[in-house]
Amino acid sequence: MWNKQRLTLIAIGVLFHLFYLWSIFDIYFVSPLVHGMNQHRSTNQPPAKRLFLIVGDGLRADTTFDYVRHPTTGKEEFLAPFIRSLVMNNATYGISHTRMPTESRPGHVAMIAGFYEDVSAVTKGWKENPVDFDSCFNQSTHTYSFGSPDILPMFKDGAIPGKVDTWMYGHEFEDFTQSSIEMDAFVFKHFDQLLYNSTINSTLDAEIKQEGNIFFLHLLGCDTAGHSYRPYSAEYYDNVKYIDGQLRLLVDKVHDYFGDDDSAFVFTADHGMSAFGSHGDGHPNNTRTPLVAWGAGLNKPVKTLKPIYDNYTQGWQLSNIQRNDVKQADVASLMSYLIGANYPANSVGELPLAYIASEEGVKLHALYNNALTILEQYLVKEQETIESQFVYKEYSKFAEVPLQTRLSHIESLIERISQGETGLESEAIVLTEELMKITLEGLQYLTTYNWRFIRTIVTFGFVGWIGYAFTVFLKIYILGQYNGSARASILNRLIFTLLGAVLNYVLYYQRSPFNFYMYLFFPLYLWSQIFTNATFFRSGIRELFRGTTFANRLVAALAVLFVYEGIVYGFFHRWIFTMIFAILACYPLVCGVRSWPRNVCWIMTSACLSTFTLFDAVKVESLEQITSAGFLIVATALYAMDHVRPLVSRYTLSILTLQVSLVVLMLLITRKSVVSLQNRTGLPRDAQMGGWAVTAVSLIGMPLLHYAHPSNNYKVRLLVVYLTFAPVFLILTISFESLFYVAFTVWLAQWIEIESRLRVMRQRENWLQLLRVSVIGFFLLQVAFFGTGNVASISSFSLDSVYRLLPIFDPFPMGALLILKILIPYVLLSTAFGILNLRLNIRDYTVSSLIISTSDILSLNFFYLLQTEGSWLDIGVTISNYCLAILSSLFMLVLEVIGHVLLRNVSIPHQDAKKRN
Repeated sequence: MWNKQRLTLIAIGVLFHLFYLWSIFDIYFVSPLVHGMNQHRSTNQPPAKRLFLIVGDGLRADTTFDYVRHPTTGKEEFLAPFIRSLVMNNATYGISHTRMPTESRPGHVAMIAGFYEDVSAVTKGWKENPVDFDSCFNQSTHTYSFGSPDILPMFKDGAIPGKVDTWMYGHEFEDFTQSSIEMDAFVFKHFDQLLYNSTINSTLDAEIKQEGNIFFLHLLGCDTAGHSYRPYSAEYYDNVKYIDGQLRLLVDKVHDYFGDDDSAFVFTADHGMSAFGSHGDGHPNNTRTPLVAWGAGLNKPVKTLKPIYDNYTQGWQLSNIQRNDVKQADVASLMSYLIGANYPANSVGELPLAYIASEEGVKLHALYNNALTILEQYLVKEQETIESQFVYKEYSKFAEVPLQTRLSHIESLIERISQGETGLESEAIVLTEELMKITLEGLQYLTTYNWRFIRTIVTFGFVGWIGYAFTVFLKIYILGQYNGSARASILNRLIFTLLGAVLNYVLYYQRSPFNFYMYLFFPLYLWSQIFTNATFFRSGIRELFRGTTFANRLVAALAVLFVYEGIVYGFFHRWIFTMIFAILACYPLVCGVRSWPRNVCWIMTSACLSTFTLFDAVKVESLEQITSAGFLIVATALYAMDHVRPLVSRYTLSILTLQVSLVVLMLLITRKSVVSLQNRTGLPRDAQMGGWAVTAVSLIGMPLLHYAHPSNNYKVRLLVVYLTFAPVFLILTISFESLFYVAFTVWLAQWIEIESRLRVMRQRENWLQLLRVSVIGFFLLQVAFFGTGNVASISSFSLDSVYRLLPIFDPFPMGALLILKILIPYVLLSTAFGILNLRLNIRDYTVSSLIISTSDILSLNFFYLLQTEGSWLDIGVTISNYCLAILSSLFMLVLEVIGHVLLRNVSIPHQDAKKRN
C-alpha cells in the first residue's frame, strides 16, 4: 500500500526525525568553542624545564591509595607504595573529578586541552580524529607520547605538524583475555629506548633536552584489566603494582639522564571504573581519579593538625596529609604553568594554586593570565552574538558590574602588590577566581542566547508532526482516501509564506546554521497541511469511533494517555513498566476471554516478563542463568515442534531439529568459552571459531534451507524466527537476557492468539482493537529494549559477552555485535506484528502508521525533560531517553517492513479465515 500520500508521509517523517534528533545538541548542548583569541603565557618564570604526564587509564582513586587484600595471595597491602611515599613526603595530591561521559577521549581532552567537550562530541569517535582545539601538547616545545593507538593519534593530528611524536603498539596488544601489563611494558620499554637512542644521536639528545618538552605516557593496562576481570581482580591489582614499580624506576632514570631536579611529574587518570568493570556514566567510582604531582615547581605535602577523612578515604591512612581536589580541566592549566607555556586557547581550567610552590605574587600573575585566557573566549563569543542579534542583552552580572571595572580593580591590586602591599594578595586572588567563575557563566549564557526561540520552533514542529501524521492515518486507513487530496487555500498559502519569510529572515540575520532553517521548515509545512486537510481530520475522527459509546471513547483515551505517560516515566522509574504489565495481565478477561487455562497462562507469563525491566542493568556474568536459558530455549522449541508437527513436512521438521541442535551446540561452546575466560586461560581458538561458525550457519544457512521449501503456516514461521536467532543471542548473553528472550517470545505468541480470539468474538471491524494493539505494540517496543537490562547509560552495555567472539579490542565489530544483540528482540516483535496484521485482517502498515502518528508524545516529553545541569549521570540519561524516544517512531516502520519480509507467503489457516468470514 505504497501510495503517494504514504510515501510523502514516510519521506517527511524520516527527514523530520533525523533533523529533530540533532536539535537537542543545537539547543541544549552547543559547544562554546570559538577561535581567534589572543593567547596568554602562564608565567615568565617556568619552574620546570620539562614535564612528565603519566595517565593510568581507568585507574580509580581509591584503588591507588587504599589498603586492600589481594584476591589471589590474600596479602593485605597498599598497591602503590611508591606513589604513597611521594604523597607523604614529596608531592601534593588530591582527587581529580572528571565529567561525563567518563570515556577516554573526553577525559584526555579535558586533561590536555582544558576543555570539556560537549556531548555531541561522541559523533567524532575517539580514534584518529584530530582534536580541533588547542592543547598543552600544541603549546609545548615538543611532545613525546607513548601508548595506545586509540588515544595518541588524535593529539598528534590535532597539533602543529611535527610537534608531537608517537610510539604506539598494535591493536593485537589490546587482547582482553591476555595480560594487560604487556601494553604498559611497551610504553616504558620504548621510553627507555628513546633515552638510549639519544645517547648515540646528538641531534635527538639536543631535542630531548630542550626546555618546555612534555613526555606523555599513556598506560592502558588498568582499563583493560578492569574491563576483563573487574577493578577488584588480581589482574587489576597487579597492573597497579606494576605501574607503581615502573614509576619508581622512571623517576630515577629521568634524574640520571638529565642530571638535574628540574623535571615535574603529574600522575593521574582519565576516568575511573565501576565495580562491574564499566565506565561512561557519572557514578562516583567513574568520576574520581587520583592526582599526584611532584618535582620542580610543585608543593611538598602539607600536614594537617587533626586527622581529616571521610568514609571514602578512611582506608587510605592519609588523614594527616592535606588533600587538594581539582576539576579535571584544571590539570591542563597546571601543566601549562609548570613549563611556562601559553594556556590552551580554549581552556576553561582553573590553575590549582595549592599545588604550586611559588611566591603569592607569581601565583597571582599566573592565575590572572589564566582568567584572561577564559575572558578572551567570552569576548570573542560576545562579539559574534552582538553581530547576529537585532537587540543584544548583556549578561546580567557584567551589566551590574562592568567587565572593565572588574579588570581595573584586579590590575590595580596587582600594581599595589608589586609595590610592596603583599597583604592584598589574598584579596586579588579571590577577585580573580570570582572573575573566572562569572566569565564561565557568561560564556554559557552566550552559547544558549537563542535557546528559547529555537525551542519554541521545535515544539511547534513536534505538535505539527503529530497532527499531520494522525491526519494522514485517518485519511488513508480510516476513510480509505488513498488518492484524494485537498488543495491549500490562497489565504493558507499567503499566511504561511509571509510567516516563513519573516522567520527565515530572523534566522539569516542571526547567522543560524543550516539545521535551524530545517527546524523551521517542518512546522511551516506540517501546520499548513493540517489546516488544508482539516475536513479529512474531522471525518476520520467520526469514522474511527463510529459505533462506540462515549464511555468507551473516554476509557480508550485515558488508557492511551496512561500508557504513553507511563512509558515516559518508566524510562526513569522502571517499576512503572511492571505495573503496566500487571494491568495488561487482566485485559483479556476484561475484554471477554473466558478460557481460564488461557487466562492463567497469560497472567503467569505477564508476571514473569514484568520482572525483567526491574533487573540491574549492570550484569554479572552467570553461567548458571545462561545454561538455564539454553535448556528453556530447547524445551520450548521441542514443545512448539510437537504442536506444529501435523502442519509441517518432514523436510521442515528436520531443519527445525537441526536448529535445536545448533542451540545445544552453541550452549556447549558458550560454556567452554566462559569457563576458560573465568579461569584466566584465554579464549580457546576452537571455541571462538565454533561460535562464529554456529552464528553464520544459524543466521544464514538455516533461513536459506527453510526458503528452499518454506512452510506457510504462521506458527511455524514464528518458531523458525525464534530458533534462528536463539544461538547468537545465547552466546552474547551475560546473565538473564536469554531468559527474557524465552519469556518475551512466549508472551508474544499468547498475545497473537488472544487478539485473534477477540476478533472472532467481535465479527465487525472495531477500531478500538486497532488502537489497543497499537498502544500495546508501542509499549512492547520499549520493553524489547529495557527487558534485556539496557538503560540509557553507556555503562549498561558491557563488553563481557563479545569477548567470546572477539577477545581483541576493536570498537566497531564489538559495537556491531552489541547492536545485533539489542535488535534481536525487535525482530521477534516485528514478526508478531506481521502475524497480527494477517490474523486480524488489518491493512498493511496501519499499526505502524498509528504508532508513528502518536509516539512523538514521548519525544516531546523528553525534549522538555532534558537536563543541562546537575550530575552528569542525570544529564546523560535524559539525552539517551530523548534519542531512544525519537528513533522509536522510525523504528516502527522498519519493524513492519521486516515483518513483511519474514512472513512472505505466510497464510492464515482455513478455519481462522472461515471464522472471520
